[in-house]
Amino acid sequence: MKTVMQTSRTRARPARLAAAVLLALAAPAWAQKDDPDYDRLRGSLNQLVGERTLGAQAPAEIALAEQALANLAEFGGKRKLHDHYVFLAERRIDIAWAVAQAVVQERRIQALDREHDQILIAASRRDAEQARLELERQRIQSLAQQEEADRLRAEADEAREASAQTSKQAETAKKQAAQARKLADAQAREAELARKEAELLAASGVKPPPGAGKPAPAAPAAKSVAPIALGEGAFAPGQAALKPAGHAQVTRIAAAATGKSVRIEAYANDGGSAKANQALSQQRAQAIRDALVAAGVPAKRISAVGAGAKAGTARGATASFSEH
Repeated sequence: MKTVMQTSRTRARPARLAAAVLLALAAPAWAQKDDPDYDRLRGSLNQLVGERTLGAQAPAEIALAEQALANLAEFGGKRKLHDHYVFLAERRIDIAWAVAQAVVQERRIQALDREHDQILIAASRRDAEQARLELERQRIQSLAQQEEADRLRAEADEAREASAQTSKQAETAKKQAAQARKLADAQAREAELARKEAELLAASGVKPPPGAGKPAPAAPAAKSVAPIALGEGAFAPGQAALKPAGHAQVTRIAAAATGKSVRIEAYANDGGSAKANQALSQQRAQAIRDALVAAGVPAKRISAVGAGAKAGTARGATASFSEH
């Protein structure tokens, strides 16, 4: 097919000139002919030339078809040669039609191929962009996960350190409370022995020595302890679980509560309703009470009150002390 097209382009200009000359020379002969085969073939070739799409695609083959028609007009009058020239003209016209149609189809195929290539290129670019975006998303997700893991590890380390410190402070508070109980028991036993000694002396009629029977001097009054405040760092927003900073404050309260009663007043001003704040503050007070009991403070000496929302206090508590 390519050979035919190249031949058509190479021979197009000389063939057109030859066709024009032949038409000019043969015009008188054609005018004298009354051949239906010639008229039929002439109509077919004129139709091909008049086609807007096909007429300019096969100029060489059209010129050869014109020459075949000219031969038919000139020599077709001889009956023996008529059918031969009709056959040649038909074949030439058929070839001209076929070549013109083939050229048009080839150009359409080339256009479709170019369009197909462009579609493939666009699809390839789109796939590459999607792959790049997916890699970027995975990278960002991996960074976020790494940052979250680092944060959790840091919080876990902080919680372990706070727990270890709280345990040490709770142990110290327990020892101090045990020593205070031993001292109180010793003083009570001493007072009981003095009383019994005074009773025995009175029963025997012996005058007690000066100062006997007098009650032992009272132990100096315990110093009052200032209230201890648990700031906003004691609780997370909307939660009642103590944070590490809250546990550290509980240890201070347990150490100061030796021989005293403790009143816990917790607050919640977390933006909820009054009822929700009241319930949350009570839960926070109970959480502090449970932590004090775990630190060795007797539960019967602890009172826990939820004060709800309080102006100027978002989420914290206050521990006040009194003699029991």
